[in-house]
Amino acid sequence: MIISIGNLPLKKINADIFMHPVKYKDSITYEPMAEEAVIALIAKHFTYEKVPEIVKDYFDDLDEGYLFSESNFDEFDLEKLQKGKIIIGRDIHLHPKLENIKRFLELLRDYGGFEIEGIELPKWFKASDPILEEILETEKTYEYHLEEIDELPSFDGSVVYACDDFYVVKHDELLCSSQFVIANKIKSMKVKIEGEIKKIKKLPELKGTFGIILKDVNEYPFFKVKIENLI
Repeated sequence: MIISIGNLPLKKINADIFMHPVKYKDSITYEPMAEEAVIALIAKHFTYEKVPEIVKDYFDDLDEGYLFSESNFDEFDLEKLQKGKIIIGRDIHLHPKLENIKRFLELLRDYGGFEIEGIELPKWFKASDPILEEILETEKTYEYHLEEIDELPSFDGSVVYACDDFYVVKHDELLCSSQFVIANKIKSMKVKIEGEIKKIKKLPELKGTFGIILKDVNEYPFFKVKIENLI
């Protein structure tokens, strides 16, 4: 199975399952900024019986109920996943907890049998010398020193996703669902967002209350906006 995490589901990526806050077709969704919690839950699910004790202790202390609830990702979503390849997208690279996320991805690679693509992770070689092997294991244990997962920020109100792909959305468009239009009380075919005029383009297979605009950013790409109707 090929799993895409942090790539907008509308992008042309060869994946069996897309995981992203924007709901498109049959993708699995979670709350914006929840990638750290979601990947931690996936790592525990696939590696718990194989990881070093220090990691197992960390997993034992995870409040799974809280993480599932806050991230809006559940056990049913988790059960849809199978071992295979994980393709990491731009959202992960722009996440403020990237380094901690990378440690969970290392666990999935080293103990879960996953191939991880789209991100650089430390590579460990198999040492033939027992002393060198012990040193290597010590270094790996240090590498797996996992941080506490941050609470999720609030994304209430009008929220859009900044897409960097011109083939997905044009500069003068706001891609959205009918739910987005209703939730944001949009009553015209054009709106003003952050001083820019956008044409409303509704996609039937796009669900949820996040719009999509073309914008290249160097920070996590979900942000609150003010939407003004244009007559």
